[in-house]
Amino acid sequence: MIGGDLFAQTESDNLFQLTPLSPSEREMAAPASGSENMHIGYCTIEPSRGLIAQITGEHTYHAAVYFPAELLDKYVGNKIDSIEFAIKPKRGRLVEYFVCTDLKNMRESTLAKGSSTSYSEGWNKKKFTKSLTITKGMNLYIGYILYLNADEMYDCLLFDNSPYSLTKKNWYGYDGSWFSNTAAIGKNICIRAVISGSNVPNNDISLIRLAPEDGGYYIEQNKPKSYVAYVQNNGTTPITSLSLSVTAKGVQSKEVTLNGYNIPNNVPQKIVLEDVSVPVEGNFVGTFTVTKVNGTTDPDMNDNALSLRGYAMKEGTEPVERNVLFEEFTSEGYKECTVADSVYTKALAQCDNVIRVKHHLDYKSHQDQFRIAADKDYEALYGESKTFVPAICIDRLAISGLEDPGPAYFIANDTVVANLIGLAKSEYSFITLAAAPELSADGKQINVKVSGHAGTNEMPLQTDLRLTTWLVEDKIESTQQAGKASFTQNGVLRAVLSGSAWGDNLDISNYDFEKNYTVDVDPKWNVANMRIVSFVSNYEANVLKRGLYNSTQAAVAGTSGINSQANSADNKTISVVNGSVILPQGYHLVGIYDMAGRRISTNQLGYGLYIVNATDGQNVITQKISINH
Repeated sequence: MIGGDLFAQTESDNLFQLTPLSPSEREMAAPASGSENMHIGYCTIEPSRGLIAQITGEHTYHAAVYFPAELLDKYVGNKIDSIEFAIKPKRGRLVEYFVCTDLKNMRESTLAKGSSTSYSEGWNKKKFTKSLTITKGMNLYIGYILYLNADEMYDCLLFDNSPYSLTKKNWYGYDGSWFSNTAAIGKNICIRAVISGSNVPNNDISLIRLAPEDGGYYIEQNKPKSYVAYVQNNGTTPITSLSLSVTAKGVQSKEVTLNGYNIPNNVPQKIVLEDVSVPVEGNFVGTFTVTKVNGTTDPDMNDNALSLRGYAMKEGTEPVERNVLFEEFTSEGYKECTVADSVYTKALAQCDNVIRVKHHLDYKSHQDQFRIAADKDYEALYGESKTFVPAICIDRLAISGLEDPGPAYFIANDTVVANLIGLAKSEYSFITLAAAPELSADGKQINVKVSGHAGTNEMPLQTDLRLTTWLVEDKIESTQQAGKASFTQNGVLRAVLSGSAWGDNLDISNYDFEKNYTVDVDPKWNVANMRIVSFVSNYEANVLKRGLYNSTQAAVAGTSGINSQANSADNKTISVVNGSVILPQGYHLVGIYDMAGRRISTNQLGYGLYIVNATDGQNVITQKISINH
């Protein structure tokens, strides 16, 4: 009797295990088919691993593949004559093979079957007792059932060597229970159908999988790139050429024709699609369509297209240098925050281009003197966790493998912190910005211009782009820090200049942007130790998707516009030697700007005046320099 009545879609975590095959074990020749035969299937002919069921005793062990109507309709009128399947090692005393429409009810839905005691390790070809004619609209399962003896291991089901699995197409199990958890396996079961007939869908290709050859998410608009595709030739005539185009945001690329292939009948093939370009900039979902096969139109275009998500830099642009925003959550009511402060200071000393800001929280009964209303909003960065101190955000990135939900995390090791900052810096940035604070003549008001340029008209995975600008104060001597008689607080967030804690909406569709702010100076602030911090970020209800795209900072003290000399921390100055910018020891470059406030590359310094911004992680130098030799 074939099959059983149980049906399941997932198995327990430990019921099945995979075992890899050695290269020599994979060398299994597929059965030869006559020239009149065609194959239907998803697997390659080379197996890669076996499936072991953690069961003992006398059971059936079985596998099947699912052929939906959209595939079988290509072969209407042809006959399914045989099944090909691979096992290793040979197990059991009997194999039954079948074609049915419902694995849950095989007794009633089996349309073709057969059995044999003569089968072997490796590939087997078995003919059904009666061939099955394919009719339009059929959805079929084809598979086999092994009857194992009580003393045998359940280790013989084989998966192929393809780098993917097709969802709900591969089924396996025992004693009539069926599972389809092949996403965790990443392979396809070694089963194929052998068919005969005159309905041969030549020049018909199925596009199965598609990915950039370099595995990258980022591309340049209209720049040719190579993609790896997995395809199947549904006919018997080898496919030697393909034509392909890409459509994204309603724009279609030029069609490219690629030659030199040799794709046989129904054996999945890995091919490289070269010189393929995406015609738009920004975030895109590109539909890659095979438009012609061997120079003619594919008779069934329904399986000729796949979509890929990506981000395309505007043609002719490239990523820019990224500054990292380091947000520290602290409280004067908790003495261990001073220890964390020293750990973070040590970590930041190992890194360039990091902007440090602190959010102060109350701790137990202690009301932190530096807490502002906006700090309550920023508690959302703890995600689903309760607030705790100390904690840090690094460009508000979601970091996997940590205990906290994030993007605010507790990390006590300076090396780990430095490594994560390095990870943040490795993220591509496509936007630059500069802050130009100006202190009024009477010292009572700070006017700030933040301007910038986006190389592409939207940022990666952008949903709601925001520009946030803060006023921050350093070198505040405090006597309220627990555990210290006196403690210097740096990076204290004094005010949010933006309309909300999460910033103002930012439109970069025209690439350049500018925003102006005004803030009254509180008499208790020391303007000489203040700086402007501004950053571009995403906003979404999910706090794990509020990451930054880039940030900047500029000192306020002594400024009367960007054309004026700015402050030098502790009398440290920036010098120019033989046309090169020399920073004081311990300081790192934040950015160089022209006199219009536009950020420029260090390799673009010709004759002229520039504003140089540098920091040691706590102090900031903003200075005008002259390149004249």
